[in-house]
Amino acid sequence: MNPKGLVNFKGLYGDNRSPLVPNFIHHELLETRSKIYDWEIHEHLHTDLYQVFIIQSGSGVLRSENKEFAIESPCLITIPANTLHGFMFQPEIVGEVITFSESFLESLFKNSPKIGLEISRLKQLSFSDDDSAFNRILFLKTEIMKELLEENPEKQAVLQSLFQLLFLTIYRQALTQSSPVTTSDNRTLQYFQGFQKSIKQSLQESKSINQYAQELNITPVHLNRICQNLVQKSALQVVHDYLINEAKKYLLNTNYSISEVSYFLNFKDPAYFTRLFKKYTGVAPSEFRKN
Repeated sequence: MNPKGLVNFKGLYGDNRSPLVPNFIHHELLETRSKIYDWEIHEHLHTDLYQVFIIQSGSGVLRSENKEFAIESPCLITIPANTLHGFMFQPEIVGEVITFSESFLESLFKNSPKIGLEISRLKQLSFSDDDSAFNRILFLKTEIMKELLEENPEKQAVLQSLFQLLFLTIYRQALTQSSPVTTSDNRTLQYFQGFQKSIKQSLQESKSINQYAQELNITPVHLNRICQNLVQKSALQVVHDYLINEAKKYLLNTNYSISEVSYFLNFKDPAYFTRLFKKYTGVAPSEFRKN
């Protein structure tokens, strides 16, 4: 069942526009949108957009999943698609945000799953002790903006190369500020990405972990081991994470009842859906929608 009337955040904050083109790229200063909302961006998510916040000076608070993180400049924040997030900026903050379609990011690193996995997580990277790395990011951002504004030959190819360099810089910086995501080989990462893609495509079906494993030509035990190694969760928890994120979109953007949302996500028992939602978020679906 694919319910009509679901309003997804296909556009930027405050926009409910039609689906964006596959290679959508947008840039704006933080103050452009934040000032309109009195410097407070309420928690929301984008279903198909990835964002990079580059903050040169000032401070604020990043909010996600009932947690708050202090923003200390200079820093860079990555917001993957389907990630609940919000901000409270101080008016003196100086920065900008680049937004682009998730499919564009996937195309950049389709042959580098290790990089793709590392940059597909919400992160705040500090550059207070590394001016050279932050200056490199600012330089690449400036080159990207120039390329976006000008009409030069092979524009798309140049943009792809610049974005690859930008994300490789982010990837390397992430490794210096935290332990590597994994020491697994690329085959393991490809299995995990295949599992994620299958979950997304099977939203209206009821699949067991055995069926997901069979699609990948591996055993359920192997699939669980991959998930534990990469994200420290069982395969079932990975499925539940995706379903809960989808439920949040329905609850935030529609007037469907809790029972209707549970059926749309293929839960046979709304009471079980409510218990599972509360287990993962700490609040019942009705309370989540109310707040």
